[in-house]
Amino acid sequence: MKEFSFTLPTQVIFGKNSLRKLSEILSTLGKRSLLIYGRSQAKKIGVYDKVVQSLKVANIDFQEFHGIKPNPTISKVREGIVIARDFKPDFLLALGGGSVIDTAKAIACGYFYSGDPWDFFEKRATPEKALPLIAISTIAGSGSELNDVSVIVDEAQGLKLSLRHPSLLPKYTLIDPTITYTVPPHLTVYGVMDAFSHCFEFYHFSKHFSDSLPFDLALLFMRRLLYWGKIAFVEPENYEARANIFWISSLALSGLIRSGIGAYRFFLHSLEHPISGLFDTPHGLNLAILMASYLKLYHRNQRVRRFFIDVFGLEGERYLSKRGLDALLRVYEYFKLPLSLKEIGVSADYISALVDRACKILYLWKAEDEFTKEDVEKIYTLALEGPF
Repeated sequence: MKEFSFTLPTQVIFGKNSLRKLSEILSTLGKRSLLIYGRSQAKKIGVYDKVVQSLKVANIDFQEFHGIKPNPTISKVREGIVIARDFKPDFLLALGGGSVIDTAKAIACGYFYSGDPWDFFEKRATPEKALPLIAISTIAGSGSELNDVSVIVDEAQGLKLSLRHPSLLPKYTLIDPTITYTVPPHLTVYGVMDAFSHCFEFYHFSKHFSDSLPFDLALLFMRRLLYWGKIAFVEPENYEARANIFWISSLALSGLIRSGIGAYRFFLHSLEHPISGLFDTPHGLNLAILMASYLKLYHRNQRVRRFFIDVFGLEGERYLSKRGLDALLRVYEYFKLPLSLKEIGVSADYISALVDRACKILYLWKAEDEFTKEDVEKIYTLALEGPF
């Protein structure tokens, strides 16, 4: 294992009725809060009412900022910063999925920055501090409730970039798996594939590979995500399935797996961000197509072959690549996932634009020497028609 420093100061309150603890922790962060949420789901499932009641019980003066959509935009971040500066909250309260929490994180650090918050994502500036954040996560997958990353789209450019800074870690995260009972099957699967992709990237794109705990955790998490994901797909109110998916997805990007693996890249995320940035398609779905395409192109790679063995429980080397890809296809068919970019509205005319944006992301990540333009184009081209 490589040397590492691991700090996770977020206090997690997990389980049925975890929201009952909210009123107790609110006053620890101040008396004024900006409540940030999405468009309608939080109200439909009743969690919004519970949060508002907790704010009132704790005598917190609050203002609402809502309308956050999947693949959140920098224009919404800018709007939120203006509202926050006018209201002057002591802390932010994010109620929703990864898009809401990511928006809140960008507002939290942009609040103290005199320039444009997009500077953080273009690596032209670094946050110095951020407003404290409470995250109440309503859907599993992104892991944003337990990490220091924000991913935002500049809709003017069709460019999706990420920001990472320790100040963005939530102070508290509340997770009640029963909230996800009403998440539709297809969105449940997209969340499972999102969390799966995080483990996948740590496993496949670390520079140093060894038989060690971090890689064992990545493999275990991927196996269990598929196991519990299949159950939640057909039994949406199975608590054990929902709880395990949620906790795995939170831990997958919390820093736990990456502690000890050394240098790594999120190569497939650099290819996904241009797709959702241009087409506003689901992040987890895009990643599922890209992962399958990568496995098909590099099926002879020894790490890929071990992935087939350890994740799908295959034995023997004979026809391993074919059997591994067949096993993956059965998973995708079970989840009724589209198998190509064409199926979700991407045409060949956009390949060049996708490649250019992916290469820009690799440049910003200082990884342009590790993955060539030809590598990027090859994966996009296969993903367009589908790897199966």
